[in-house]
Amino acid sequence: MFYAVLVHVVLGAVLFVSLEWHELPQPASSQVNIVQAVAVNEEQVQAELEKLKKAELLEQKRAEAERKKEEARKRKLEREIREAEEKRKAEERRLAQLKKEQEAEKRRKQELEKKRKAEEKRLAEKKAEEQEKLARMKAEQAALEKKRLAEEKRLAEMAVKRQQELEAARKRAEEERKRREQEAARRAEIAAEQARLDAARQRRLDSLRVQYIAAIAAKVERHWLKPPSARAGLSCKVLVKQIPGGEVVDVQVTQCTGDDAFRRSVEKAVKKSSPLPTPKDPRLFEREIIFNFKPQ
Repeated sequence: MFYAVLVHVVLGAVLFVSLEWHELPQPASSQVNIVQAVAVNEEQVQAELEKLKKAELLEQKRAEAERKKEEARKRKLEREIREAEEKRKAEERRLAQLKKEQEAEKRRKQELEKKRKAEEKRLAEKKAEEQEKLARMKAEQAALEKKRLAEEKRLAEMAVKRQQELEAARKRAEEERKRREQEAARRAEIAAEQARLDAARQRRLDSLRVQYIAAIAAKVERHWLKPPSARAGLSCKVLVKQIPGGEVVDVQVTQCTGDDAFRRSVEKAVKKSSPLPTPKDPRLFEREIIFNFKPQ
């Protein structure tokens, strides 16, 4: 900028001088010198102007280079400022995080201290409780030992008593065994006698039953009317249903060796024989009597 201003000042001065020289009346003899001087001066001015232009161009280039360098420096400075700002913010964040961590560590230490005190208190209480429990266990152990000795004494007395009871029980069992053996022998004798009596009673009942059935068959035979078609050796099986007192309520004749006339004659004979004979022993009475009818 300085060189540009200087060039313009020089040009203004040259033009001013030139105008003055042209306005002043010069003698004829000196016109050639003036023209030569003006020409020379113009060449010098042109040369100076060229130098000044070159200098101005160089200055512009230098100024442009300075400007670019300044801009680069500004950009670098701005970048460094930004980086410094980022570093500052990062440092602030780091410090804030560090502060936060320190506070957390402080709270953690306080919590650990609180836990430590609580644990010490718990251990002290546990120790006191264990001591109390140990004292109680010793007292209980002493009581148990006393109780054990008393129990051993009681068991020993019980063992003696039990032995005595077992001995007495053994004697009672022996006496009971002998009594049972005697009772069994007596029951065996009674059973044998009862069996003998039952057998005799059964034989008597069987005999009376045979007599009872024979009496019924004989009465039926007395009321039987021999049909004309009957022949010797005829027989049939007769089922008689009766009620107490011997009254006949039904007659069934099966397995007859004769004809229908023989069968009907037997049915009529049974009905005519009602009431049937009663047994000598009431235990022999049966509502249904089966007997073989075989007339002589």
